[in-house]
Amino acid sequence: GGSASTSPTTKPGTAATAAPASAAQTQAAVSSQVIASYRTMWANLVTAAETSDFQSPLLAQHATGDALTLLVQGLARDQLHDIVTRGVTVHHPVVRSLSPATDPTHATVADCFDDTRWIEYTTDGKRANNTPGGRRATTADLVKTDDTWKVSQLTIAATGTC
Repeated sequence: GGSASTSPTTKPGTAATAAPASAAQTQAAVSSQVIASYRTMWANLVTAAETSDFQSPLLAQHATGDALTLLVQGLARDQLHDIVTRGVTVHHPVVRSLSPATDPTHATVADCFDDTRWIEYTTDGKRANNTPGGRRATTADLVKTDDTWKVSQLTIAATGTC
């Protein structure tokens, strides 16, 4: 006979008695991780877009599901049309929600994505179009898998929406 486990047990209710300050600190730490992953997804896209590399392994590091499909398809379309994108994107992300409250695995980020200085060129160096960029209201849903936050849904509104 005997116990199936020799690991120490935690007393019931221990985790629930954490002080509110530590809960707020935890939420702040999670929010920082979410924002960092969101920003890294964009940085990886900017890098892949320099050559329209829709097969870049960077893309899947912080994007999954529909968001990853959106990035891959956009870059594949650009590659098909001999378009590359150069420059930088500007972001102002804010975490709008984390759930569940304890040990969140889902987050929503609101952003005002500015692509004014992220410009499409043909592969021979000419401007691909004269459409000016601008500020776009953007919403991202993120999920936590294997301790990594990834953007799973990305909605980017028209220029001038924020």
